[in-house]
Amino acid sequence: MKIARVFIYFITIILLNSCSLSKAVKHLKEGETTQQNYSATFPFEIKNGFIIIPVEIENKNYDFLLDTGSPNLVSNELAESLNLKAIDSAKAGDVYNKKVQNKYTRLENVKIGNIDFTGTTALINNFNDVSVWSSLNIDGFIGANLMQHAIWDIDFKKQEITITDKESKLEIPENIIENKLFIGVAGVPAIACKLNKKKVWNFTVDLGYNGGIVVPFSEFKKQTENGEILDFKKSKTKGVTGIYGEQNTTRESYIGIINEIEFGNSTLENVQVYSEQYLEKRFGADFFKNYRVILNWDSKKIMLIKNIE
Repeated sequence: MKIARVFIYFITIILLNSCSLSKAVKHLKEGETTQQNYSATFPFEIKNGFIIIPVEIENKNYDFLLDTGSPNLVSNELAESLNLKAIDSAKAGDVYNKKVQNKYTRLENVKIGNIDFTGTTALINNFNDVSVWSSLNIDGFIGANLMQHAIWDIDFKKQEITITDKESKLEIPENIIENKLFIGVAGVPAIACKLNKKKVWNFTVDLGYNGGIVVPFSEFKKQTENGEILDFKKSKTKGVTGIYGEQNTTRESYIGIINEIEFGNSTLENVQVYSEQYLEKRFGADFFKNYRVILNWDSKKIMLIKNIE
């Protein structure tokens, strides 16, 4: 099987242990929707493999990137224009553990579709200093700490999102792919999978990553060495571009084909994956774009419905 070259970018924020962490974690659990028994559907745009959605804050419209691998972020420019006041600050690191102090604030109301999300927290971040992100012309990120307060049905084929508080309001076929979600800090979801029957925990479900599946570097190397992965290409890379920019050093990386990935109640066959030294494991938007994706934080499950041509 021919292996294509992939270009990937990565947006994530990892809160680091500090005396301010517990306070930040508490704030990142806060929020709710004003409406009850609701369902709202709205379109989204895809830019460079990222989901861009319209949001309304203080009666003004903005473009935000939808990112399950991060908490809410607002740009420095937006925070200034809305006169957002900092609650506190917390040290946050990107995927390469580059550490930056980020102030965070409360968003009193964010309207998505016609649903009001109130009292959620957002980090104030200068992501527009990095050209990859400034080129998207976005004002911030809708992160997992807000998304966890609703059920999200993301239909990549129709480029529509439905948010609801009741799964019964969604038309879900009987035969679906389903996996358990593990919920981490700021509501960031993760799953477990088996790679060629080897159980691997804590793959982040990360729509803020426009690549496909990233597998652990040590596990990928082990399986190439013992002959379980035969179709692969090794290279040197500067890695993905993180929220604070790209790295100046090169590292070892692989693109390869895994024969079987057990994803919940289903087995995916002959799947292309990426593996890079120091890059954490995750499933990104380039994988999920082949499905209608339903995320339910309350029932702790992810459902995938294969797109039909």
